[in-house]
Amino acid sequence: MPLDETSRLRILTAPGGPFPLTERVVDGIRLEMFDRDPRTMRDAFLATLAHGDRPAVVYGDERWTYAEQWDIVVALAHALRDDLGVVKGDHVGIAMRNYPEFVFAFWALELLGAVVVPFNGWLKTPELADLVAEARPTVLFADRERIALLRDVDLAASGVRRVVGVRCAANDGSFVDFADLLTGVGAFVEPPACTISPDDPSTLLFTSGTTGRPKGAVHTHRNHTASLLNKYIRAVRIIPSTDGGAPRVAPPAPSVKLVTFPFFHVAGLNTLYTAAYSGHALVLMYKWDAEEALRLIEAEGANELAGPPFVIQTFLAAAATTTRDLGSLRILGMGGSAAPVRLITQIADRFGTAVTPRTGYGMTETTSGVVSISAAEFAAHPDSVGRPLPTAEVALLGEDGQVLGQGEEGEIAIRGPQVVSGYYRMPDSEEFRDGWFRTGDLGRIDEDGLIYIVGRLKDIVIRGGENINCAEVEAALNAHPDVVEAAAFGAPHPTLGEELVAIVRVHDASTVEPDELRSFLADRLAGFKVPARIALSRSMLPRTPSGKIVKRDIAQQMQVAGILQPAGGG
Repeated sequence: MPLDETSRLRILTAPGGPFPLTERVVDGIRLEMFDRDPRTMRDAFLATLAHGDRPAVVYGDERWTYAEQWDIVVALAHALRDDLGVVKGDHVGIAMRNYPEFVFAFWALELLGAVVVPFNGWLKTPELADLVAEARPTVLFADRERIALLRDVDLAASGVRRVVGVRCAANDGSFVDFADLLTGVGAFVEPPACTISPDDPSTLLFTSGTTGRPKGAVHTHRNHTASLLNKYIRAVRIIPSTDGGAPRVAPPAPSVKLVTFPFFHVAGLNTLYTAAYSGHALVLMYKWDAEEALRLIEAEGANELAGPPFVIQTFLAAAATTTRDLGSLRILGMGGSAAPVRLITQIADRFGTAVTPRTGYGMTETTSGVVSISAAEFAAHPDSVGRPLPTAEVALLGEDGQVLGQGEEGEIAIRGPQVVSGYYRMPDSEEFRDGWFRTGDLGRIDEDGLIYIVGRLKDIVIRGGENINCAEVEAALNAHPDVVEAAAFGAPHPTLGEELVAIVRVHDASTVEPDELRSFLADRLAGFKVPARIALSRSMLPRTPSGKIVKRDIAQQMQVAGILQPAGGG
């Protein structure tokens, strides 16, 4: 009989087991963490040498084995140190699409103890220039599109000494080409020497900034390796003994992962290094395209695909009518935002039990997911995000900061070695207190320990003194068969203070009208929770790279269109 996840983890984390736990004091806070390698990201890369000729990275017709990746990364690390002067502690920016060069540059910088700063590839010139100025990288890797965006920006004033161009058709002399950087470096067997501590900074990732200016989360090597091991432990195999002895633990079976999260997002970066440590192959895409994803799954034998719910939605729509062979697919993971409950049914309808649905909960500040749920438990509780992973503590806090009891709703707070200690140049951030990171999300925990997200602490509309949880209204709208996605938020009102409005994306063939949707909600929600006005759209709503709907952009668009004008006095 297969072991349940709780039993698996008990065996793996037992004293003397392959994932023993210990306690360490970090920044004055006692934390439980894994007592095993890797303890730095440099160590994580060094372990990849054992994967030899397994496929490591695939992009179009280009492919590299782990041995070939090792040669490129080690040579690049020497070139960065010797030719461009990168040393331990330097900030080095990466601004590009999910090209293979992102993978190679990331690992080379981790070998040197530099701080990798991935920049959001969707930013416009002023936004990107502002973040470069804040991070002050000594070297900047950039692809053709990002180089064009920054062409008229004084990068030297932001501390940038050299730009490394990636996949650029022509070089006007303003940058050193990635390929030329490796020319003449020579064949190095060993990486440059560097002593790195688990508490040294590893990356600086800027948050999506859905409610304000992006903040820089500083991740240590300990943060990343804790996150890596929490994913790795889920994938290792426990093989029962045939003679009554102790079970045997085996590494994860080789897998092929189709990457949809951008590497400048923490979920994408987490996929990059967890896959490498596990010996999995990464299949990269220039941009998300559902039909191309189907082709790649068939051509490369991809086993896993993960992305924001809208990616999974478009994939399932394409998969419903495809004639391609998708028999290799085993896992569909969702993250970045709440997954509509109906997606679980759609996965089962299309793939039966051959494909396992999976989701979780985490963010930049927690170094990706710290809560997870999959398989039968996910099917039974499709509105839950799961249970904490090993070493992660989750609590619900009241307004006074006190821990709430089971069943009560409160702000989700997370503590553990995956949680960053604070934001870059913001030593007094109110989100970090006593080792806890206060997420701003509202949640509850049921009697079985499953965690549910019920809304955002600041995603509340106060209409005439009544609180309206926008997530609740959005969930009700998403239950309508014509609705693809919805966003509810507050609009100014002369007497009520605020009233609720919503924009709803519907299927192309839909004939539903706003009043029909309001009637649909009126049967399910209290009257004050029904939006005063609903706008319809057939286009994807504006999103961050992690898949979160950007309500401020929608509000601005609706304001311009006159949709947010008050309907009356109340």
